[in-house]
Amino acid sequence: MTDPEILSHLRSDQAHKALVKLYGHLPKVERMVRNHGGTRADAKDLFQDALIILLGKAKEDGFSLNCAIGTYLYAICRNRWLEELRRRGRFTQELAAMPDEPGDMAQLLADEGRSASAERALRSLGDKCLDLLKRFYLLKEPLQQIASAIGLAGEGAAKTRKYKCLEEARRRYRELLSRDSSSNLQPQG
Repeated sequence: MTDPEILSHLRSDQAHKALVKLYGHLPKVERMVRNHGGTRADAKDLFQDALIILLGKAKEDGFSLNCAIGTYLYAICRNRWLEELRRRGRFTQELAAMPDEPGDMAQLLADEGRSASAERALRSLGDKCLDLLKRFYLLKEPLQQIASAIGLAGEGAAKTRKYKCLEEARRRYRELLSRDSSSNLQPQG
């Protein structure tokens, strides 16, 4: 079964067929987790979480992969295992630098890290900004309608607020990227 077929099955009522095929990637994740302080149970939990994430992403409109589906699953597992090791206080530079997956893994991990930082920046904005940006960019509502819905004076006020919200999101995003990249350079205990 090819990657596009797997994605098609995940989007349909035949997800079980795709999941059976995807479980073929579990041994690679188990090896990574067990080589870095985890158990087989940790690896299975991690892999199941990654499958749930993939299933959710596959059902999003416009989702497409720029890499092999196995690479994508592995990257999710690797990043989540890094988070778990940090939480446990057992992060190692060796794991962070580990190039276990060939090809575009480094780019995929970098993209995923930037996406996570962007999500954190947006979540930190507050409900009004999030509501405004969601209405404008996702729901494609006109500014006048947004202004009425969130209690602003008019289209001009909504446009100004949207600009300020975006600028604040960009500022927070740059801050997070800067903090994340400098913390990656610090030795971890």
